[in-house]
Amino acid sequence: MKEIEETKLRRPSRLRIVDDVYQSLEEAILTGQVLPGARLVETSIAGQLDVSRTTVREAFLMLERQGLVASEPRRGTFVTRLSRADALDLGYSRSLLEAFAVTVGHHRIDAKLMTELELLLVEMGGCELPEEFPRLVTIDLDFHAKLVELADMPRLFELWSSLSGQIGALYIRGVEEMNLRATDLEALHRKLLHAIRCGPAAGQLAIIQHYVREDGSISTPGRAAQDILSVVSARFAADPAKGRSESDE
Repeated sequence: MKEIEETKLRRPSRLRIVDDVYQSLEEAILTGQVLPGARLVETSIAGQLDVSRTTVREAFLMLERQGLVASEPRRGTFVTRLSRADALDLGYSRSLLEAFAVTVGHHRIDAKLMTELELLLVEMGGCELPEEFPRLVTIDLDFHAKLVELADMPRLFELWSSLSGQIGALYIRGVEEMNLRATDLEALHRKLLHAIRCGPAAGQLAIIQHYVREDGSISTPGRAAQDILSVVSARFAADPAKGRSESDE
């Protein structure tokens, strides 16, 4: 197993040094330079990057919040992976928010947005894995952020954004479990985009399946999510104006 001491980390350069240390470690984890189970040695990293151990500990805490590492008392900090339960929890939470946004903001979808989403998918498919895994995660976040922005609800977007920290860990789990390439991920997103084009109802189910990779109409959480979204769909179908902000009028 490749230990962190053997990995060539990018030297930090930004003013807020802890952010750069965090990004350097995140990059090493996402690109597979440091594998699950590897122990991150605080003193070694501090020496390699020429930063304080306090800075490294802060970076570890940031990585832990993202689900990329786990700290064990008297043992140290280790690279980890999201459990299936955590992955489903995150997937359903994000899918519910995104499906709601697409439902209430579907009338805002236009040719300009579709072009922007298509360009992101082309860029996604061109990523070289694992070297460009961080770039792939960024593209994915940009794609889904545009869907959430359809709702034109700042608090909804803020809530969704609070879940975005662990998307890298969720992506790693999905890619490893399904042995996906960048082109496979592009195809999955194109399937999602096609469903959204077909209308809110088709988009709702597609978003749930996109995140949890299972039939959302069969699983209990999937049915619950669809039941909630069906109420929203009926509400906005009956009175679409309720889904528009004053700026749309």
